[in-house]
Amino acid sequence: MSPITRQGLVLLAVALALGVVADALVRLVPGRLDVVLGLGALVLAIVALVQNGVVALPGSLAPLGAPLALLGVALLWRDSPTLFALNLAAVASVAVMATPRLRSVGRRRAGLSDYAIGAGELAGAAAAGVPALVFTDIDWATVPVDTRARRARGTAIGMAAAVPVAVVFGGLLMHADPAFDRLVTHALDVELVPLVSHLATVLLWGWLAAGVLRLVCRPEVARSPLQVRRGTLGLGEVGTVLLVVDLLFAAFVVVQFRYLFGGNDLVRALTGMSYAEYARRGFFELVAVATLSLPLLLVADHWLDHRDPARVRRVRQLSGMMLLLLDVMLASALLRMWLYTAQFGLTELRFYTTAFMGWLVVVFGWFVATVLRGRRERFGTGALAAGWLLLAALNFVNPDRVIAEINLGRAARGRPLDVAYAATLSADALPAFHRGLPRLGTNEACAAAARLDGRWREELAATERWTIALARAPRGPIGCGIERRM
Repeated sequence: MSPITRQGLVLLAVALALGVVADALVRLVPGRLDVVLGLGALVLAIVALVQNGVVALPGSLAPLGAPLALLGVALLWRDSPTLFALNLAAVASVAVMATPRLRSVGRRRAGLSDYAIGAGELAGAAAAGVPALVFTDIDWATVPVDTRARRARGTAIGMAAAVPVAVVFGGLLMHADPAFDRLVTHALDVELVPLVSHLATVLLWGWLAAGVLRLVCRPEVARSPLQVRRGTLGLGEVGTVLLVVDLLFAAFVVVQFRYLFGGNDLVRALTGMSYAEYARRGFFELVAVATLSLPLLLVADHWLDHRDPARVRRVRQLSGMMLLLLDVMLASALLRMWLYTAQFGLTELRFYTTAFMGWLVVVFGWFVATVLRGRRERFGTGALAAGWLLLAALNFVNPDRVIAEINLGRAARGRPLDVAYAATLSADALPAFHRGLPRLGTNEACAAAARLDGRWREELAATERWTIALARAPRGPIGCGIERRM
């Protein structure tokens, strides 16, 4: 039996064991905690495989343990579903850095194309890693099988072949006799349905684990960063596109200075809208423009013929002008958000979009420091690192608490409180509501307190999920301040 076959058999057995562990965690452990423990089991399985000499991994993967550990804490720290999803995406980005492509190229030299290939490797392994492991890595003809194992294998194959036959004949017999139909239906409902559910869970998570294990444990082949063929377009093609966009952005910025910074009276006179309505209309559109501009600049740099330094310099000047105008537009978007929030309150979508704008500003600066200085290969790693730093800041800031406090502050100044939206926030916002609602002393505050109590009374007592925020959330009823005056 070859070493590759032996390794494949071990990986298959470990993946099956991880599937069993996942099935137990899903059924016995509260939500969120089962995900963290499952990820921990996967990491421990990889460490055990390395320690036992089944696979050999480079020492460059060791630093990834720190962000994985921190993300494991983050997954349990906040109760917000949005933050949980973002933290899971960060876990996936760490997994991408452990793929053979990123390991062979090196994280410092990897470009955007290398990260895209690594993400494709990870997705492909999770989806189709098992067939490659079973039919390519393992040479079943060389696996020694004794008489007892051969009989068991024959029985298993016979059972697999008998299932469709039994389904066809059983269906016909059930249709022929109602009593037999009732008997079989009852038996399936009592015995087979739970078995099928367990089996499906084991196979699903075992399948994913096998693909990820095979990918991470596969030895990398020494490769240089992907050298994508650079473009041959000249200043006329690339420069014209950037110049037109720059002129369009400049015209918009001029309008912004006249209208958005001109005050409520000017906006109402010229547009018929209030200042806040004017701000509300354009915020998300400006964020979309800024988001789409970054790929445009990357494509322009890629397709430009870099053999003429003068041409490259002019295109980079146009790109720098676009980034400067984009910064002004993002400042306009931030002002719009401030006006928007003052009038209509803060929501998760508005908060996270604003945070995304902050990441864009950092990435624009990194674009200037790398791509516009001929160091394009460093851009991807820096942009990813900026995303990790933003995510860390979001976990520390606690967005739901900020949203609750800002909306409660508006209510204290006489603004309406969106009670229905307040009830949708996670347990991260509960301490803010316990502190802020009693200070309002209004009927609206009492309606919000009653609605929040109705939601969280049972949810805090349930064990469907577990987070640190849920465990630390106040258990008592939320006051509204009126009872103190009665």
